Amino acid sequence: MLEINLQNYELKEILGECLEVLMKVDRTIFPYVTKQSAITSEYACSDEYLGIMQGKKVDGFPEKTLGVDLMRYNPPQQSLREALFKLDHRLLSWSGSRNNAVKMLYPKGGYMGWHHNANAAGYNILLSWSKEGTGFFRYQDPITKEIITMPDSPGWTCKVGYYGAWHEPSKIYWHCASAEHEERFTLGYIIPHEGIWQDMCDEIQVK
Repeated sequence: MLEINLQNYELKEILGECLEVLMKVDRTIFPYVTKQSAITSEYACSDEYLGIMQGKKVDGFPEKTLGVDLMRYNPPQQSLREALFKLDHRLLSWSGSRNNAVKMLYPKGGYMGWHHNANAAGYNILLSWSKEGTGFFRYQDPITKEIITMPDSPGWTCKVGYYGAWHEPSKIYWHCASAEHEERFTLGYIIPHEGIWQDMCDEIQVK
C-alpha cells in the first residue's frame, strides 16, 4: 500500500459531513461484537497470529474483528442512517467504485485481524480517520514477506494499492489494522479498472 495526501476539497467535504454526524451520536450503544473469541488488538496484528492465519484454510475475510460494520449494522439514529446513505451515494459516484468494501467503526481497543481479501480483489482506496492518529495499518509485502506498519496521522489518511485474487498468489496481500488507543473510522472502496483507479489517486491529491 502507498499513502497519498488527501487534498481534494470535494472529497474532504463529503467525508467531513458524515464524520460530523457520526461523532455527534451516542456510539456507546453500538454493538461492538468480537467475531469468535475475544483477543487483543496487539495479538490480532501480531506476527504470531499472522502465522496462524497463513496456516489455515481461509476465505479472505478477517476471522477476528472488534468494531461495528456500518455496512451491515442499521444504527438507531435516523441522522446517522441518512448520513451514511448520503456518504455511499456521493462517494461511489465520485470515485467510480463498484462497491464499498468496508465501512468500519473501531472503538478504543478495536482491530481487524490479519486477512487478505483475495475474495474481493482489486484496486483499492482506503480512507481512515482518528482524532490523534494513534492507529495503524499493517501488511506483509507479498514478495519480500517483510512486515510493514503504516501509522495513521491525526485526521484523515488515504492509502491506495492492489489486493490480489486467489489466482494471483504472488499478489496475495495479508493485512490488518489496529485502533488500540482510540476510535478509528475506516472506509474502503474497490475500483474496477486500473486506469480509473490511477485517475482517482491523482484526483485525491489535487486541491
